[in-house]
Amino acid sequence: MESSAAYLFAIIFVVIAMNFYFLVVRRGRSVKRKKRMTRAAVDEAKQALWRDQEIARRLEREQDDACERIKLRNETLALYDEVRRRHEGNAELD
Repeated sequence: MESSAAYLFAIIFVVIAMNFYFLVVRRGRSVKRKKRMTRAAVDEAKQALWRDQEIARRLEREQDDACERIKLRNETLALYDEVRRRHEGNAELD
């Protein structure tokens, strides 16, 4: 029984040591990647930012145009209703 406990502790120690080793190795790799951006990566990031801003501007313009069209449509419908009411008044007089 004592030898099985020793084996169990040895296996647990090996597993913990391997986990610690892999954590340190993975951390070292991630630090190396984050060091510095290349010139091409900086240009790509600037272009992506510009594209995002351009899309936001286009969406804002489309939203403004849609609001203007709705406003004009409502005014037109109000004028149609006014003409219809006036015509009904003239029809009763005839």
